Amino acid sequence: MFDARAVAALVAVAREGSFERAAVALRLTQSAVSQRVRALETSLGQTLLTRGRPCVPTNAGQTLLRYLDRIRLLEEEARRALVGDEAGPSRLPLAVNADSLHGWLPSVLAGALADSPFLLDLHVENEDYTHELLARGEVLACVSARADAMRGCVAQALGVLRYVCTATPRFATRHFPAGVTRAALTQAPALMYNRKDAMHSDYLARHFGIGEGHFPYHLTPSSQAFVDFARLDFGYVLVPELAVREHIARGELIDLLPLLPHDLPLYWHGWRIQPPAVEAVFRRIVAAARAVLRQ
Repeated sequence: MFDARAVAALVAVAREGSFERAAVALRLTQSAVSQRVRALETSLGQTLLTRGRPCVPTNAGQTLLRYLDRIRLLEEEARRALVGDEAGPSRLPLAVNADSLHGWLPSVLAGALADSPFLLDLHVENEDYTHELLARGEVLACVSARADAMRGCVAQALGVLRYVCTATPRFATRHFPAGVTRAALTQAPALMYNRKDAMHSDYLARHFGIGEGHFPYHLTPSSQAFVDFARLDFGYVLVPELAVREHIARGELIDLLPLLPHDLPLYWHGWRIQPPAVEAVFRRIVAAARAVLRQ
């Protein structure tokens, strides 16, 4: 068995990113936290944390943290079975991409977790990077664009999230008077999430031969802001169809390139062995997602 105090110290440092903040969270001295982590590392013969700014788990630390999180959930499930609702809810850490969170995921999660003993702990990251949070042991499952399952995990196809290139009619009249052409796209301002977001660049390169850095863009790290800015004639945007369907139906936005949608396959990744209550929730999430997304 692991020493509970040492485990709590390791988890706190990994979560807080430093021994100082972990000490504050645990109401201990920094020296006490350091000694407990070092004792755990000595007992396992492995370095579990890199001492830096921030402190991050090593590969061995990531492996241990993944198992510790599942042990935590099993203990909480056992407590609920023994004492009922008095045990309180459990936190369920999941990694999702911002577009899914804006376009379709809230209703899926709300339905799947209704009457469950879990509180959501959502980590938002680009769909190509959510998988890294799972690998580091920070979450139990994730929505990812990657199809391949990591060792010890399973990957299940959820469906396709369709993106459309959209703007207001006023923006289209001003910037694309002769239609959406390569020349016009090198001048019209686009809306992009952040510099990790390669989707827009890949879309223009594939369909118009426009290389990265050869078109103007605003950086707006919010999927909701994408739509808000687009409706204000601030730029055109590649955005999930589910997020703008009503705006297009009302004529507030138009699909600039209806013959060139972008389809993004999404996958649910989770650890192969999960506590039964967690596994039941994950099955409901996968089933609900498949009912919403294109198949």
